Amino acid sequence: MTAEALLGAARNLAILAVVLIVAQLLWVALREKQQVKRNVAGRLQAHAEVPGSEETAHIANGRYQRLLVKAGMSLDQSSLTMGALLILAAIGLVLVFLGPFWLPLVPVAALLLVTVLWKVRYERRRRVIFESLPGLIDNVIRGIDAGRSLDQAMVDSFRDAPSVYEALSFRIRSAVESGRDYTDLLDDFAELYQIPPLVFVAVALRTSNRFGSAVRPILKQTSRALRSQQELRREFMAATAETRFTAIAFSVLPPGIGVALIAMNKGFRDVLLDTQSGHIMLAVSGGLILLGIIIIFKMVQGVGRG
Repeated sequence: MTAEALLGAARNLAILAVVLIVAQLLWVALREKQQVKRNVAGRLQAHAEVPGSEETAHIANGRYQRLLVKAGMSLDQSSLTMGALLILAAIGLVLVFLGPFWLPLVPVAALLLVTVLWKVRYERRRRVIFESLPGLIDNVIRGIDAGRSLDQAMVDSFRDAPSVYEALSFRIRSAVESGRDYTDLLDDFAELYQIPPLVFVAVALRTSNRFGSAVRPILKQTSRALRSQQELRREFMAATAETRFTAIAFSVLPPGIGVALIAMNKGFRDVLLDTQSGHIMLAVSGGLILLGIIIIFKMVQGVGRG
């Protein structure tokens, strides 16, 4: 690479760094303003309770905040700075080693990586909820049998729950202490993580609070159904292990073989990387491989989940 090319790459990196710093400062200022507005709105809402008016309680308000809560993610200053530095480093490496033609791959790869990370964390939290929910229901039943009230049994049960229930536990405890209905929180949590059994629990609690019906048999039946579902899931996962392994192999081996062949054949590699037709071939083949991987993973995505 010539000195002029290195100088141009350095100039581009400097411009990107300045743009990134300005964008980060604007983002921080915007977040601070939004935080101030949320704090003011929360204080006004706390002192402006109108008798007779009921609002549905939510675990998180706003689409952006709900997306973060679903995956248990939080965007603070350090994570934003680290992500910006990684993107800047990736842009610099692409400009130096591949050229500006490959620059659009950086945001696409970053978006794909964030999406995959969010999906993995979300599915992991759903599995934790499904595995721990029968134990939580059993704790509520034991609390009722010990003589505690239903509300206190709910608070005690969620206090010892895994960290995925942290937001729900805090809001249930606040609702019980203030004498408000917390079944809407269970409905919202069930909708957030797609947990249908939790909707049954919320309906049973709401019916018990309004009409005084017994909630213990419904809770016991829900716990028994969840344990049966978990047992069926384990058997199904064991029965389909070979199919899932084959799908993963079909998703990984073709791109790996293609990369190995390109790396070993210098002439073929030069044609692909240095000519317009090679760029088109790479784009088409990469798109088809990506489409095939997505189709295969979509086919096995629901195996033993939910």
